Amino acid sequence: MNIDSLDTNSNKCLRQFTDGRSCRMLRKKGHPSFCIHHAREAEQQLESDKLAAEFASLSGKLNTVTDINHVLGKVFTALAEKRISHQTADTFGYLGQLLQSIPGVKSELNAAVQHPGAYDAMLRHNIPFFRRFRKQ
Repeated sequence: MNIDSLDTNSNKCLRQFTDGRSCRMLRKKGHPSFCIHHAREAEQQLESDKLAAEFASLSGKLNTVTDINHVLGKVFTALAEKRISHQTADTFGYLGQLLQSIPGVKSELNAAVQHPGAYDAMLRHNIPFFRRFRKQ
């Protein structure tokens, strides 16, 4: 085999930087495109995108206490699965505490009990999924 005929870049990471340079490291074994550093970076970005989608509130706006509690439940699950750090979970918990969510849930439920259909109307107004079930 002629050494001159080998493509020396065939094993190189394909990561391009914004200034046009390319990474010079060898590809991670088993990865089609990136070195170990850039493969890890890509995996972290995918996980971040996945978590962001999971943490989305029911209405997409965090404008009800139910939305906030839904998101906090997802945070607790992600922490238990070790998908987020304790520091990140602490931050979410602190923000949730600032929102004083438990009294708000009680208030929403009390309003629903005192005015039958009030809670469902709030959901239909604030959460796109429930708008399909709006009374005509």
